[in-house]
Amino acid sequence: MFAARRHSYARADVSVPCNAAEHRLQIEMGMYEELQGPLEAVATADFYRQLIDFAKSKVPVDVEWVVRYSPFAPPALLHCAKRVEIRTLVDLDMVNKLYDGGFYKMDPWFRYWTSYRAPGVVTAENLPSHQAKDDFYSALKPFLGDMDVIAMFLPAYGGNSITMFLEREERFNHEESVRLQEIYPIIRSLHEVHIKSLMTQAWLGAPAAKDSLLQLPAAVQILDMHHRTLYESEQWRAAKRQFPSFARAAETVRATGERRSTKMDFGTFHVDCMDFPDLWGRNLKVITFEHSQSVATPLDIEKAISEFEPVVWTPREREMVRLILWGNSNEKISEVLDIGVGTIRNHRKRIYDKLYISAERELFAMFLNSLIGEARVA
Repeated sequence: MFAARRHSYARADVSVPCNAAEHRLQIEMGMYEELQGPLEAVATADFYRQLIDFAKSKVPVDVEWVVRYSPFAPPALLHCAKRVEIRTLVDLDMVNKLYDGGFYKMDPWFRYWTSYRAPGVVTAENLPSHQAKDDFYSALKPFLGDMDVIAMFLPAYGGNSITMFLEREERFNHEESVRLQEIYPIIRSLHEVHIKSLMTQAWLGAPAAKDSLLQLPAAVQILDMHHRTLYESEQWRAAKRQFPSFARAAETVRATGERRSTKMDFGTFHVDCMDFPDLWGRNLKVITFEHSQSVATPLDIEKAISEFEPVVWTPREREMVRLILWGNSNEKISEVLDIGVGTIRNHRKRIYDKLYISAERELFAMFLNSLIGEARVA
């Protein structure tokens, strides 16, 4: 019996490590297959679409966005798509048009990045609670539906962050949030490899794929650990010629610590520390420069709504339009105005008839188009 037990233990000692090794190999091979898309897309315009596909392989989503945020410039939309089978009517074209027209100033995610600049996975519940958050989603509800959102903020480069948004009609649960937290280090590492590859491409003078440099400021200088210049982009040299105090400002910035932003009258310098072991070495300073661009204060939605008058309203109609544009239901408007729901429906019909429309969605579209026009004039 003892011999038999000894034999069984011996077999177990051999088989368990073998099975564990095979299991580990299967996991690694599976992970490699999942990462093949983003790995092959490094330094191309398709990289972040492939990266968000990797995230979607872990958590199903209905709508996806990739946005470049900067505290000194309007956001740039790099990618957006929706699932074909989605039940909610999602009007991405209208959202893009609205966003480009200046509505980003209300975006709570934009405000989050410019306030905290903290990389990581952020859920809608993690956002600071303020009125602008509710205003933003109330205004976009006719075009996006009622979506739950998880954002993945990737590390800043030159003050910018690439942010991947995953949206879904069904609420994200805790397990899915944890799953995204677990793969975030992989996504972050791939993002950093992508940025370094773009920098290497720029230094080598290789032609970049269309739009692949959207996330990189064009004016770049790279210094080694002894503050010797290794690389200057043509845009950096042009800025030196354009601004008389540029060289002195750059010298001051070089003396600062790593990962800092310094704002001047003519623009903003950012200092990052990066390693390029195969090209220049380690502990390098990457200094980027962005021309001054005013980021306007958030839109005054209450003022915009009160001034929205494509036709002459009666006092009651003006109040009705205001309450509708704030996203109130007929029942809520009935409570606020202390009149019956049937009367509210009649007021709505008269408002729609005046505007030659037939639905609330069209009223929102008219209002948002007026905002876009005002933002472009400004």
